[in-house]
Amino acid sequence: MSKGLDPDLIRGPITNGFTPTAESDSDESMTVLVVDDDPSMADLTATYLERESPAFDPIRETTAADALERLGEADAIVSDYDMPQTDGLEFLEMVRSRRSELPFILFTGRGNEEIASEAISAGVTDYLQKDGDSSTYSVLANRLKNSIDRYWAMETLYRSEKRFSRLVENSSDVITIIDENARFTYVSPSATDILGYEPEELTGEFIFDYAHPEDRQHAMEEFFGAIEDPDVEPVVNFRFERPDGTVLTLESRGRNLLDDDVINGFVVNSRDVTETKERERELERQNEQLRNIKRTLSHDISNHLTVADGALQLYREADDADQLDRVDTCLSRIDELLENVLSFSEQGTYDLDAEAVPLREAVTDAWSVISAEDAELRLSESKRIEADPSHLKQLLENLFTNAVEHNDGPVCVSVGTSEDAVYVEDDGAGIDPGIADEIFESGYSTDPNKAGFGLAIAERVVRSHGWEIAVSESEAGGARFEITGVEFLPELHE
Repeated sequence: MSKGLDPDLIRGPITNGFTPTAESDSDESMTVLVVDDDPSMADLTATYLERESPAFDPIRETTAADALERLGEADAIVSDYDMPQTDGLEFLEMVRSRRSELPFILFTGRGNEEIASEAISAGVTDYLQKDGDSSTYSVLANRLKNSIDRYWAMETLYRSEKRFSRLVENSSDVITIIDENARFTYVSPSATDILGYEPEELTGEFIFDYAHPEDRQHAMEEFFGAIEDPDVEPVVNFRFERPDGTVLTLESRGRNLLDDDVINGFVVNSRDVTETKERERELERQNEQLRNIKRTLSHDISNHLTVADGALQLYREADDADQLDRVDTCLSRIDELLENVLSFSEQGTYDLDAEAVPLREAVTDAWSVISAEDAELRLSESKRIEADPSHLKQLLENLFTNAVEHNDGPVCVSVGTSEDAVYVEDDGAGIDPGIADEIFESGYSTDPNKAGFGLAIAERVVRSHGWEIAVSESEAGGARFEITGVEFLPELHE
């Protein structure tokens, strides 16, 4: 028996550390499981509760076993202590093993310090002694309402915390909390999959140590600016290097909650936008190419018109009928160029209709529209290629035009093949190795009078076929373009 226990405490509320809330004004139904081995006493208690508040919905049971069957329906329990098969404290233990936080008020006509002490140890919510006074039921109703209010509030908080925890744990973003000195104080579990670090590896670390050096200054300015002005919610993109060396682009959104008593930190939500940024860059690159194509389409067409005009003049002056074939070829190539480039500008790629194409035939057709009196063509050997005939001729035309236009004086252009490649090279001035990676960009040209369009189109044709193209120096010191990945077909024998 506990000694020195104040009798007023026995009659007062037992709160388990929770501060009682104000009486609820809610009309929401509160299901109370009333358990007493005396049916008339159970009915009396239920009747008084219904009279005290229409929100109470009592369920009457006379045994602990029957009450346990209906435990799932209850928002609270009011139980007698002295019951023949299972007393109130044994019943309390059964309830706590199933629903540990459910409000349980021991309402008994037999009260003493020993029962009160045992009830407290067993985790009873409240303890109240029956005394036959109707005011006791008012006290019981008030304590029930307070207990249920606290219980509902705890359940709501628990569900919210559990839901938040699940959201954070399963989020595709990394959620972090950072102190005013820019050190991690919390890192969500998603950091393992996204950043490659365990949360505990980052906790306490200086956040900007993980930002790319070129992005670090801007990120720091945004962060510390938001520390000074809590109304600022910065959005920063920066590169982040994972432990395996791969680099991500993160988009981080921050909010200053340093004055929040619960958070007490700067909350940052970061997501991996690497693929999105790469798609944006690729789209911008394609759009820039398309803009250049539209601006410079007249360049290639003008070349063919110039050749056609010259051929017509020769025809008129010398009555050379062969010149009409040259005009016809130029007009056909203009038509093909318009069709191919328009298709490319609309779709960003070329539709290929591949077939077996003799390299000699493609080279001859392409060279026939090149206007260069001082240029010479040499074809070392010819094989059949799996390619789209029209696009292959366009590729060769652009490479031939590049050789002629970017060399002063006579130039010899050679075409040949190796094991899986076709090369086009010349004996001109060559290409500076420092710009080898830029010459295939649309709009790039070392000659301010040229549009810088031909090699970009050539590179697109190569890629559309699944080939690759690279530039180097020829044996004669000029430029050598090598197209690899070409599929050669067996020669036909008559």
